[in-house]
Amino acid sequence: MLKKLIKYDFLWMNRNMVVIFAITAILSILTRISSNFTGSVIGDLVFGILRGFTIAAFANAVINSAIRIWERFRQSFYKDEAYLTHTLPVSKNTLYDSKVLSGLCAILLSLAVVITCFFIAFWNNDMYEYFRSVFKDGDMTFIVLGILVTAVLEVVYAVNVGMFSLTVGHRANNGRMIRSAVLGIVLYFTLQSLLLGIIYGIGIFDDSVKAMFGDAMDVAIGFSTYRTLIAVTDALYLVLTTGLYFGGKKLFSKGVNVE
Repeated sequence: MLKKLIKYDFLWMNRNMVVIFAITAILSILTRISSNFTGSVIGDLVFGILRGFTIAAFANAVINSAIRIWERFRQSFYKDEAYLTHTLPVSKNTLYDSKVLSGLCAILLSLAVVITCFFIAFWNNDMYEYFRSVFKDGDMTFIVLGILVTAVLEVVYAVNVGMFSLTVGHRANNGRMIRSAVLGIVLYFTLQSLLLGIIYGIGIFDDSVKAMFGDAMDVAIGFSTYRTLIAVTDALYLVLTTGLYFGGKKLFSKGVNVE
């Protein structure tokens, strides 16, 4: 049953995303084509405009994917559709898991589309040489891949903040969406500040990390520092996301107030 729920939710989440993905791909192709005609005022202008639209489309694809995930969560659990959802012969834990897992698949799909379109639009010989030199160096390889993993975890974390906030906000009798939105914003930036504070705390004991905050400019910042920061950041995102998942799931299992 869980697989069927995930499939159904995933298709709903991406039903309208197909259009956004197609627009992103078209803009990426046009950007690639226009890059062959730079060198003139008009050519540079067209390329610059298309490049800006393409980058905006990347952000739009990820943001809209997150919005679709949150909207599916709300529609299934708290709006009219909830009357059917909550009569299904499955536990509330299974229902919650289906939204989390389908949301994870949806956000990974949007990121995969963005990465693919990025290479379509901007891949060239200079970028090829750069990545080839990067992946010849073990330290640089770790940093590049670590940053990519951190970006993915950041998006997954933000999506889970939204689902957790919707769960908490909809336990109220009124002003549910306002409560959910305010809680989401506060929670997101509070936890981000906590992350920054922990990293700064590490700097108290590590001068190379402290140097990144401008407090020890005479200390060289080596690859080991970046490795430490990436490892700590990724670990914290995993812990925070896991906490949001189990916290939201526990609250959801206690009962739901359908609008």
